[in-house]
Amino acid sequence: IWGGLVSQRRQGPRPRVGWAGAQQHAGDLALIVDVVKATASEVDWVFFGMCPDELRPYVREFHDFVVSFYDYPAKLASLNLDLAVAPLAINPFNEAKSNLRLLEYGILGWPVVCTDIYPYQNAPVKRVPNEPAAWIEAIRERVYDPDAAQAEGERLRQWVLDHFILEDHLDEWMAALTRQAGETSRRRWS
Repeated sequence: IWGGLVSQRRQGPRPRVGWAGAQQHAGDLALIVDVVKATASEVDWVFFGMCPDELRPYVREFHDFVVSFYDYPAKLASLNLDLAVAPLAINPFNEAKSNLRLLEYGILGWPVVCTDIYPYQNAPVKRVPNEPAAWIEAIRERVYDPDAAQAEGERLRQWVLDHFILEDHLDEWMAALTRQAGETSRRRWS
């Protein structure tokens, strides 16, 4: 459902910078409140899923979550972002998360600025500390050099295609599941 999606770039008068998430990400989103406010005159902020009232005056577009899980990929692609952000608070819960958000943004070819946290390591993205100045600098570097940002997005897309398409890695998954099942079985009978 993700493979054939196309997201357009440079679709507005200003760069489109976006975030996708739900209510449970309010703490993560709080990390970039000052960033959104500081850059609102330079970029068009696009939020999908949730947008705190405090940020509404600074956000150009807000899109409610879709009802069906199957509609989510196409809706996300339709945001036509030039840059995506993925802030995460540094805590054990977030450190144990997957890199799913990077995979979603990446398959669409969007460059990403994200928190420098364990799940986001080893991806071709711009990782920054959770400090407003670092986020602002990273966002500005990308929106004022759209060709370089587009190249970053294409590198991320290729990284997703090379490493995370399930159909291309079925043997690895089967080996891991078989190994796990064998270990569980041995423990049960030991």
